[in-house]
Amino acid sequence: ASEGIAEQIDIETFREKGERIQRGVEALRATLAEVAPDVLVIVGDDHHEMFSEQLMPAFTVYRGATVNAVPPPEEKIFETVKPAAWALYGDEPETYAVDADLAVHITRDLVAAGFDAADMTSQHEGQSIGHTFIVARTRLTDVSRPMAPIVPILVNTYFTPNVPTPSRCYAFGKALGAAIERYDSAQRVAVVATGGLSHFVVDEQLDQQFLAAMASQDEAQVAALSPSDFVSGTSESLCWLAVAGACLHRTMEVVDYVPAYRSPAGTGCAMGMVRWT
Repeated sequence: ASEGIAEQIDIETFREKGERIQRGVEALRATLAEVAPDVLVIVGDDHHEMFSEQLMPAFTVYRGATVNAVPPPEEKIFETVKPAAWALYGDEPETYAVDADLAVHITRDLVAAGFDAADMTSQHEGQSIGHTFIVARTRLTDVSRPMAPIVPILVNTYFTPNVPTPSRCYAFGKALGAAIERYDSAQRVAVVATGGLSHFVVDEQLDQQFLAAMASQDEAQVAALSPSDFVSGTSESLCWLAVAGACLHRTMEVVDYVPAYRSPAGTGCAMGMVRWT
């Protein structure tokens, strides 16, 4: 582990970093509220919630009229996760409206651009969309009010052998952004990703390289990101690359970056809050 980590393992540092993270998330929530999008395109990964080992597409666009978010039974939630379960899964089942017309347009445009995205129209009974999408609802929107219709974009970041490379995710995002720009509608569309950054071992050097590559809008810097670094929880950062590509003509701002260590060995989760305007 890097030097200086042990000095960050105390309750006061935990509290300080926790407060920074909450302020960063609140800043993103405020930005989204100010933008007041008509549609939210949410890019997230799947932890075998919608898919399984039987079938795991690299990229999927969901176009059902609605999609369900269902909290798991309490006995299936890890004890250490229970304090944050409200954010990961919501307190109650909820049905999100989906902008199916935009979803169909995106899929057709992606295919025309060389991305053979899978097309998904429904869920099995009792199935829930993944917590990466639910977090966008619980942390970035006002849960006391209905959420704007969404378009879920699922990226397989976890499960080999067909995890797309960082460059492929960035190119996918560029095609996604172009598709949204070409959509013949006056709707205001926001693109969101959740997950990441490095975890469950914090890698500050990788995170800074990753953030710099996204901010640069330089395909060579993105190509320099090694696929072998994007495994386990860190792989969720690939969804950010898709959003970076979609926001190609906008300026990226790092609201905050917090390496939240849990142990002297360097375990923990690096928390990043980024917006494009």
